[in-house]
Amino acid sequence: MEFGELGDWMLKELLIHVFLFLNRLVFGFFKLFQQKNKIVFLCDFGDNARFVMRELQGRGFEEIYVLKSGKCKDNFADLGLATGHVLDFRVSHVGAYLKGLYHLATGRKILVDNYFAVLSATPFRDNVECIQLWHAAGAIKKFALQDPSIAFRSPAAVKRFEKVYGRMTKAVVGSDEMEPIFEAAFGMRSEQFLRFGIPRTDFYFNQSEEILVQNEIFRLYPQLTGKKVILYAPTFRDQQLNEQTIPLDFTGIMKSLGEDFALVIKLHPAVAHSIGEISHPAIVSVANDVSISKLLFVTDYLISDYSSIPFEFALLGKPQIFYPYDLEAYELERGFWTDYEQLVPGPVVSNDDELVNILLNHVFEKAQIEAFSAVWNAYSDGHASEKLAEYLMK
Repeated sequence: MEFGELGDWMLKELLIHVFLFLNRLVFGFFKLFQQKNKIVFLCDFGDNARFVMRELQGRGFEEIYVLKSGKCKDNFADLGLATGHVLDFRVSHVGAYLKGLYHLATGRKILVDNYFAVLSATPFRDNVECIQLWHAAGAIKKFALQDPSIAFRSPAAVKRFEKVYGRMTKAVVGSDEMEPIFEAAFGMRSEQFLRFGIPRTDFYFNQSEEILVQNEIFRLYPQLTGKKVILYAPTFRDQQLNEQTIPLDFTGIMKSLGEDFALVIKLHPAVAHSIGEISHPAIVSVANDVSISKLLFVTDYLISDYSSIPFEFALLGKPQIFYPYDLEAYELERGFWTDYEQLVPGPVVSNDDELVNILLNHVFEKAQIEAFSAVWNAYSDGHASEKLAEYLMK
């Protein structure tokens, strides 16, 4: 590391330290206030949270507060939460941010769906449960304390990570397979897991919802009607969070497939910009705010790489193809929990021609997908939100 880079790194760590120190002071002050029977959701994603909130509301519980990070695209407006119960939890919104810290300091149940550095400065009361409602139903790539990049972080940063994960008293899981992953990633123990299933997967068990969603998507994108719909949903790359570069020839692929197919491209919500319009009548590039769960209901074939979407798409029993165009580099950078090709429930391709051949010849094993879903979605039975809401209201 050069002198200039070292200086920048030291300055960044100093600013983080000061910021978290101030948070700890404010949080400590708010802890002096009376604790209330309220449930607070801290969201980067929000899809799991909204299912739980809706179930809580159905049971008459209204003391629900949502702290939306800058990453969260959901405004939760349709849930009809009370005025002031949804807060823009960003430092640039000082008033809302302080109110958010107040709710974290005075709530009884805190649910988070990602890593939040601020938690390193929030030593909760002993009777508070902080529940990790992780945003993924399964895991291919390593994360948290097992992320290979942690080896290049400062001791102060590593200590901060450990504090954040140490705040979590429970974690919701959809399968036994996620338990050793969370144990390694978060430093958790077996008795800390809530084996309820992943709340947002309840969506896939609702047939009336499926029909409504299909009509909605076909109304938005009429060019998909009557076609075999392919959804391309890759995960993000750490160095391409502003705009992702993808080496697939989408136009050439569609020309080879013919008029029976349509292609939907949906990038990970962590990527700031969608891929943009492509001048082909059967290719649709959708924006970040379009729900991936809704798109899955009109999808006939999923193409992905290291995303967690295949774990929940497996509930629908439909074909999946895996196109890890940068497999070796990605594995070196992020690491996998297990052998990639042994894990994924579908053919792995390395170029566009292989992809086209698989689609045209329908080379899939339905039994492989069903077995994969049975393992990874063992507790996701359509009642996950109900089970978690019941637990929260005890």
